[in-house]
Amino acid sequence: MPDFPYDVFLSYNSAQKEWTRDLARRLRDSGFNVWLDEWCLRGGESWIVGLERGVQESRHLVFVVSPDSVGAVWPNFEQLLGMLEDPDARDRKLIPVIHTHHPLPPRLKIRQYIDFSDTHDRPQLYEFRLAQLMADLDPGRERPTDFDLYVDQMEDEELDTIPTVGPLPRGSVMPHRPNPHFVGREDQLTELERLLRAGSTTAIGQVAAATGLGGIGKTQLAVECAHRYGRRYSGGVFWLDMEDPTAIPSEVARCGGPEGMDLPGFGALSLDGQVARVKKEWERPALRLLIFDNVSDADVVEEWRPVTGGCRVLITSRRTDWPSALGLREVRLATLPRDKAIELLCKGKPGALEDDGEREAADAICETLGDLPLAVALAGCYLEFYKHDVTLAQYLEELQDQPVLENPALVDFVQDPSPTDHIQNVAATFEMSYRRLDANNDTDLLAMKLLHLASHFAPVSISRELLMRAAGLDPDPRRATDALRRLTALGLTEEEAEGRLRLHRLLVEFASQHPAPGQTEEQGWEAVAHTLLQFARRENESGLPAVLARELPHLRRVAAEAVERNWERAGDLSNSLGYHLHGVAAPGAAREHFERALAIFEEVLAPEHAKVGTLVNNLGGVLQAVGDLEGAREHYERALAIDEAAYGPDHPDVGRDVNNLGSVLKAMGDLEGAREHCERALAICRRAYGEDHPRTQTVLANLRSLEQR
Repeated sequence: MPDFPYDVFLSYNSAQKEWTRDLARRLRDSGFNVWLDEWCLRGGESWIVGLERGVQESRHLVFVVSPDSVGAVWPNFEQLLGMLEDPDARDRKLIPVIHTHHPLPPRLKIRQYIDFSDTHDRPQLYEFRLAQLMADLDPGRERPTDFDLYVDQMEDEELDTIPTVGPLPRGSVMPHRPNPHFVGREDQLTELERLLRAGSTTAIGQVAAATGLGGIGKTQLAVECAHRYGRRYSGGVFWLDMEDPTAIPSEVARCGGPEGMDLPGFGALSLDGQVARVKKEWERPALRLLIFDNVSDADVVEEWRPVTGGCRVLITSRRTDWPSALGLREVRLATLPRDKAIELLCKGKPGALEDDGEREAADAICETLGDLPLAVALAGCYLEFYKHDVTLAQYLEELQDQPVLENPALVDFVQDPSPTDHIQNVAATFEMSYRRLDANNDTDLLAMKLLHLASHFAPVSISRELLMRAAGLDPDPRRATDALRRLTALGLTEEEAEGRLRLHRLLVEFASQHPAPGQTEEQGWEAVAHTLLQFARRENESGLPAVLARELPHLRRVAAEAVERNWERAGDLSNSLGYHLHGVAAPGAAREHFERALAIFEEVLAPEHAKVGTLVNNLGGVLQAVGDLEGAREHYERALAIDEAAYGPDHPDVGRDVNNLGSVLKAMGDLEGAREHCERALAICRRAYGEDHPRTQTVLANLRSLEQR
């Protein structure tokens, strides 16, 4: 078989130049040597001589059939040259390719053609026909014959495993390099690619999104997706920074210039002309990946995504509330799994985790950093730099000695740019979103206030109703909904089921340091503490613990902080917390909070104050529940003495104390003493509540049980 410098000569009319040029690139990127006039004709060379040379030096001639090419002078000349070299088609020198249907001349009717006419808006069908053409040009390739089977096999093969980093197709625009320390996002990588390459021909303009708060790794995930899957997008990968809408036309134009597709005559066009030229190119059937980085506005996606052709669009955004009409398929990024966070943290300290103490410290560091990829990566760089000087345990102490966001490793230690060219400062990353709130706008001002208030809750799911109460808003505040949507759009809060909210623990620290204009940090904290205290009291009085149980982390946090702040209502918070825990059969935890509340009340109030009596009684109940009957008796007797002095002998609280004392005497075996106290309690309850009141009936039942002995 003769040796040909070129595998294929492309014959076409200028009306199909763009389509043929794209075909030439696809063939070239797939390893074929392609003869294309604008690539191979030499300066000053006669067209006749050059075309004849090209046909002779090419194993095959692909003739692009269209109404423009059939009968046209130069395509007809090239076609005849090919037929003269292989008149009986024994070597399949001439391969007709149908771009647009047109009656074929007799000399072509006897040759089998490949029909691309129905692929212009069907990217996967285009890939199928292209694979057939490549197999016809190279018999060593398997020729697909069943379109549906081809699509299924292609997707199964591509999505089964995550490819290694590889070169991008010619003409791609990718300013960011892959990250050698990329970990923990394997599932998200495959999910994004699966969404982008959805297995149907209706996937034109498919848009997938990686979303989440700043520092979560959205851009890095998109970079890795490009470098690992990009080779499969034979039309190229194009990265566009979409943060500034006014700069988007320049970003688009860059894709058509010398650093991108290098479209002919591109430099002579105006900016508008360049943008139109690139958008037209993106509407062709070639499979391309467009990455719109840092998008916040749905209108931007709607305006710039192609509506036809083979492009897929991947966006990164802090926003998580996209309009359903956009058809966007979202992969919402969570923080790293703990094992992957530890792996990233210790990338520069090999062997450190072999020590149990160091592994425990690594786990605690990741917990403190909330497994946020940016924070963990920066801490890992710090530990790698000081790998001979600072242990994981020592770094944990450093984190605990000051506000986390002020730790040098997270602020200004890493000076080199990140692989994504993002700022290497956690607080500054949050600040970029926060600065987009305008205090002169009522909605944004309320958003700032709600964000600060939310920071005083625990870093877990927050009740929308409690947050609104803390802000002093009505039960159905539409203004609050607008404000919270602003926070969600900026990635500062995340909305959960039932409208509940969540802040990352590092965002909690950031937001607590940013009270809204006209609001102090102390005022914000007290508003939340008052709200939770009122809520706890109401729910405790209801006798139904389930609602308060869901908000228990928030009550625990403000109760502990109230003690640290020496807040005037600290004792009330601890008492309410203890009361709830006692009610849900957690006497050990309840005792701790009752004792704390008692200590506070004894310090700030007189030892015989009625509030002290209530705490002493509550603590007696806990001691009785854990089996300390003597301790319970002592506390009930003290509570009784306090309440008799404060209220007199016939007050309902005195009746409560007397009844409790009777119950512990019964448990201690003093039945006579128990009966005496129950009779007194019954008399007080009858006078205070009447015969049919539940409290009266409870005491009566206790007395009857004693009489039956």
